[in-house]
Amino acid sequence: MIFSPRMVQSSNYKSISTPCCIFYYVEDDSAAVQWLADNATESVDAIISDLGVTFPGEIRVYIADRGAFQELQPTAAIFPESIIGVAYSRLLLIILKSPRDSTNPQSDLGKTFIHELTHILLGAAFNGDETVPRWLNEGIAFYESREWNLSRMSTMTRAVLTDSIIPLSQLTRVFPDDPGSLQLAYAQSFYLVSFLITRFGRETFHRFIRSYSKNKQLDDTLLSVYGMNLYELEREWHSYLKMRFSWIPIITSSTTLWFIITIVFIYGYMRKKRKVSLTLKQWEDEELQ
Repeated sequence: MIFSPRMVQSSNYKSISTPCCIFYYVEDDSAAVQWLADNATESVDAIISDLGVTFPGEIRVYIADRGAFQELQPTAAIFPESIIGVAYSRLLLIILKSPRDSTNPQSDLGKTFIHELTHILLGAAFNGDETVPRWLNEGIAFYESREWNLSRMSTMTRAVLTDSIIPLSQLTRVFPDDPGSLQLAYAQSFYLVSFLITRFGRETFHRFIRSYSKNKQLDDTLLSVYGMNLYELEREWHSYLKMRFSWIPIITSSTTLWFIITIVFIYGYMRKKRKVSLTLKQWEDEELQ
């Protein structure tokens, strides 16, 4: 059941309007929200440019005060503490957890905003249709918010080397519940979207999104735009992953690491020896003066 989004009734709440968004927040979050507001239009324009979609209308962004994150949700769903942002594309609504209250020390309000903003703009392109594959929805959001990190790279490397990549058919509707598989699902989504854009170009990706958002037929759209169905795309993507990630263990093996450490040690030793020689010569010159 969908409820109307509820704004906490308090004189402490303020708002900032921009050409694309209206932000609701409390005084303690003023600095963070002002930064979001100052960059909101640029962020929207960048995502629209990347995806080739159109602007759907003013987006409401709520920055949740202490304990208000759950209260502001327009549905009866209960979110775990780890969730720091939620987007409702049909309502053009984003609810972010205040950076003061986030339990995740790595959280970044700006990246979370762009992530959820991408969900809104992509969902609007599909007219709020929830049939957008989860891997595509999350992959684009991670790509736009530049949420790449070494942990995600490590997760993908381990999956490639152990041949444990999750089939895309299992990531169409929902993602796994257990933390390890969930992180792999996010990593796969990111690297698949990155593969599509890098291998075939941004303009082709725009054409794919525009065509897919109109006909809602994934395989037909993939065939018409990329010349392959989902099975063939997945197979080519797997080949790309093996080529990209197979070399990583070579440079991270213990032998390689010890070799690098040795080179660094020798370099440091030679540099220090040279510095000592220069110092001794300087002292010798001073004595002769």
